[in-house]
Amino acid sequence: MRFLLSGYYGYDNAGDEAVLAAILAQVSEQAPGCEFVATSGAPDTTTKLHASAQYGLRCVGRDDFGGLWREIKQCDVFVSGGGSLLQDVTSLRNIVYYTGLIRLAQLARKPAMIYAQGIGPLKKPLSQKLTRAALQSKNTRVIAVRDPGSKALLEKIGVRKNIEVTADPVWALRPQGGTTHQRQNGSPVWMVSLRSWLNAGVPDAEAALLATIREAAKAQNATLRFLAMQPARDRALTEALGVAPQEILATENMHPREIMALTSQCDLMIAMRLHALIFAAAQGVPCVAVSYDPKVSALAKLISAPVVANASPEELAKLHAVNTAPPPASFIEEMQSKARRNAELAINIRNS
Repeated sequence: MRFLLSGYYGYDNAGDEAVLAAILAQVSEQAPGCEFVATSGAPDTTTKLHASAQYGLRCVGRDDFGGLWREIKQCDVFVSGGGSLLQDVTSLRNIVYYTGLIRLAQLARKPAMIYAQGIGPLKKPLSQKLTRAALQSKNTRVIAVRDPGSKALLEKIGVRKNIEVTADPVWALRPQGGTTHQRQNGSPVWMVSLRSWLNAGVPDAEAALLATIREAAKAQNATLRFLAMQPARDRALTEALGVAPQEILATENMHPREIMALTSQCDLMIAMRLHALIFAAAQGVPCVAVSYDPKVSALAKLISAPVVANASPEELAKLHAVNTAPPPASFIEEMQSKARRNAELAINIRNS
């Protein structure tokens, strides 16, 4: 059985690579001997990073439309996701591209699945129209989304098919060595995952956030470590803010499982990056979410984590009163089960 996986892979983003790693692991565990073709911005790099004896993997350039069409015609199941593919915040081109691939799968008469995506925002009428048409098409057999808000948005724009709320596949990704969180002796370690704060409405929002984090950490005698989930961008940002190189965890060329294992060594995760929060929460590490995007707020609500919604003094003051608890073990098990449900849906898509 051959799956074509369409996503934002090959751009050195640990979150997106973790999604791919989780899909590969979970589908191959439930369907031994299957093969995968993944779209990628750097096919050779993606193939090397995710190669495994468990499954066959090839990659095709995401802009190689001739190659994409050949692979779509040869696959058994077309998978769109996970991640946040169907959104128009960054550009309408996202919607055109990803719904276009779903329509190509329709032309090739291949069953398609929306795999645990976080949908939206879909601000433009054309974005809503293209998304509705692609998901309402006959060949889109399964629609699975990672949060209730995504389901509500699809229903709002007129998708009338069954929509199942599962969970981000990364919840069930196993860290390297099977590490789980254990509180370290000595002063606490706070891990921080920053990115540029879009639409913050506050000049120098990132600098204000970092200053407050440092103040709060000092008050609680905590050591800070900075996690670069997308090294080229995140490291440049943290260094520009004056973070010392020795405070930044080197994640270049690391497999997502290795990065996930790093997060198990902290006592608190303060993150803007969605998958930094999932990495930590899935291992029982308390979290504080810094929300630059609705998807981060949605996750924070799901895991009952405090949210810093903007860079105003009132919001940043929340960091001085950090008193969080990790997600209950029963909740983590539930999310892991929902994450594995995605793989089950993909494997059984022909019967849907």
